[in-house]
Amino acid sequence: MKLTKYIVLTAVAALGLGATSCGSDWLDITNNTQDPVEDYYNTEDNIFQAVVAAYDPLHWFDYANNYTGFNIYPEVMGDQVFPGGGDVSDMDQWKGVFNFNITPTKVLDTNYSNAYSGVKRCNDALYYMNNYWTPANELQEQHRKRYEAEVTALRVFFYNHLWHWWGNIVYYTDRLSGDYIAPQYTADQVYEFMIEDLETVIAANVLPEKCEGAELGRVTKHFVYMLYTEIVMYQNDASRYPTALQYMEEIINSGKYDLMEDFAQIWTVAGEWCKESVFEINYSDFQATRNWDWGGTAGGTVVPCMILPRGYDSRDGIHDNTGWGFGTVRPSTYASYEEGDQRRDASIWAPEAGSYTIGYQDTGYFLAKYAGLIGGNSGQLADAVLNYNNNLRLYRFSEVLLNAAELGSPNKQQYLDRVRARAGVGSITATTDNIIQERALEFLGEGKRYWDLIRTGLAKDYLVPGNEIPDDRKGSYTDNKKYIPFPQSEIDQCHGTLKQNDQYFL
Repeated sequence: MKLTKYIVLTAVAALGLGATSCGSDWLDITNNTQDPVEDYYNTEDNIFQAVVAAYDPLHWFDYANNYTGFNIYPEVMGDQVFPGGGDVSDMDQWKGVFNFNITPTKVLDTNYSNAYSGVKRCNDALYYMNNYWTPANELQEQHRKRYEAEVTALRVFFYNHLWHWWGNIVYYTDRLSGDYIAPQYTADQVYEFMIEDLETVIAANVLPEKCEGAELGRVTKHFVYMLYTEIVMYQNDASRYPTALQYMEEIINSGKYDLMEDFAQIWTVAGEWCKESVFEINYSDFQATRNWDWGGTAGGTVVPCMILPRGYDSRDGIHDNTGWGFGTVRPSTYASYEEGDQRRDASIWAPEAGSYTIGYQDTGYFLAKYAGLIGGNSGQLADAVLNYNNNLRLYRFSEVLLNAAELGSPNKQQYLDRVRARAGVGSITATTDNIIQERALEFLGEGKRYWDLIRTGLAKDYLVPGNEIPDDRKGSYTDNKKYIPFPQSEIDQCHGTLKQNDQYFL
């Protein structure tokens, strides 16, 4: 049990209810017992509460009804794991996206609404701090500039998530009113909006490079650099590659990070916020109250339960017995690691035969990095399977090195060699193909591979019907599948202003 977690951000009363892109009539309420917002958000303490509330949706994606964690949901879309579960109907939405035949009524709508809740909270915080609060001194003015920068970057993070999945999204930067409807833009327009915001944040130069102690989990300059680079690389915007490379080299040369000597130690409780971590989303079991009634309550994460084998008898004395059997690993993924590569056994777990109940798409291999451990939720006070204490490692120093190598750093061979040497394997030539393959080995279970396949044009070759197991993928990725359908519920609420991604159905 972790007794201390940093910036475990909880929802604060009256701090921006979740809203999607439009159709939010239920937000029109009258409350006669609370201060008007203009009277509440006129102090720094209360403004900081609004900033904290903007962080809170980061914790919702792994559960909040649809199980769309930043790592696990895209992982089942790639070529390294299967959706798994109890049977073919268990999380059938996952099977739909896996087979590229998802429908607007089956698509995971809370993935969409969670992100827009984050956008709304960011916009609210910016509005409150610029309209209701007057900093009393220079220190408070500096704080406001930092709050503006971190909330603006957070908003880009939420939009980046929406952009990856849906592309042609509704984009707005003000508080909506009336019918809560905002314009829909093309994916290329959204890209430019996000980059403009990040360039503004970077130019302001008010964020710390790295946070320490009680501020771990707040947005930093290096988080913004990683987000900028991820977006530029996904867009294949070669005109901005030199800038992205400059940011990666700046992180490398800062001396604030290094590779952990033991890859397996990264995924332990002691490995959270280690020297390799650029940014993590904090989860904690300590007095955690996350529950089935509301998965957005602060606390732990459900992913460790999801990826454990079903009915495991815990005979190894390490892994818990709460598993649902999702995210089974392909045998070909296990075989893709060289002998001696320490990442294989730190990333993939093979429980003894007969120690668990065979589920759907069983391979005998399970994801190991975030697997639930005995005692890993012992401090929780509500629903145990929702409250494991595993932080989500969003950006690691190894990704900085591989980003720089792929972007053409003069040191690209050295950077690739560093990653491979830590893994216990020898040097290979730093070609783009080798770097992309190295990412597959390094980031298994971290939600990177699917997006790598799309941005590099490899998805059409790798995301195809297979016969590795009887229940392998049935459909193929084609360019029209890049953006999934919008939830029909959102189309219906938007009175015809939100146009469906109809190309998906061609």
